[in-house]
Amino acid sequence: MHQIQDFLASFRFRPELAGCVGIERERFLVSPEGAFAPRADEFLSEMRDAAWTYELSRCQVEDRTRSARDHFIVKANLLSNDNRGKFVAAKIGLGLQTLEVAPESMPLDVYPEPRYLAIAEKISRETLSAACRVAGTHIHLGMRNMDEAIAAYNLLRAELETLTRLGDHSGGERIRLYRAMAGKWNPPQYRDEQELFEIARQEGFAENSRNCWHLIRITQKGTVECRMFGVTVFPDEILEWVSAVRRIARGV
Repeated sequence: MHQIQDFLASFRFRPELAGCVGIERERFLVSPEGAFAPRADEFLSEMRDAAWTYELSRCQVEDRTRSARDHFIVKANLLSNDNRGKFVAAKIGLGLQTLEVAPESMPLDVYPEPRYLAIAEKISRETLSAACRVAGTHIHLGMRNMDEAIAAYNLLRAELETLTRLGDHSGGERIRLYRAMAGKWNPPQYRDEQELFEIARQEGFAENSRNCWHLIRITQKGTVECRMFGVTVFPDEILEWVSAVRRIARGV
């Protein structure tokens, strides 16, 4: 992909989902004794639910909620995923741990998926450790089109520090490790589609927005994704983060 037309066509905006929210949460798999367990493939095989998926660390799994506009529905989806995840984890003798930063001693097994295996081969052990040790909550806000997405993105990036502090439970350690892992973590301002395309080409995510590691990014799902939040066992706290994101992006 070398043309801006191809790049822009890869973003699938759905106007009917504008303003809707989707949540992604990363959790660690642990044994009854609290040891981190590299058994994500076993968990997902037992789960057999598209709401759950893998992460780079084989000790982590991620759940995703359906897009919803109403906070009550978002909360119900979070609780439903929690119950399902705990049940399946217990079925294979494990638990789900909500933790922002795992210890340095945790296993560094990588989930056996080609993209993640290729990433792991290219990075240092220190960077791999940083990537495996952090867990976060990602908030997706649906957009009507690219112009709206760029406007919301710029409003949110202006409040990056505020949002980062709001979602921090580790004294800044999670975000420090994330920055060490991502390298290019700081979301740049985009004046327009052309500048977004040029930066995407320079930083290597023109063909796949998943290769963008900015703490705020525009995704090919047609959302603006905020990745600066840590993790919490309280759904109401996640809804507070959602409210903050919506309040800031309301200017669009």
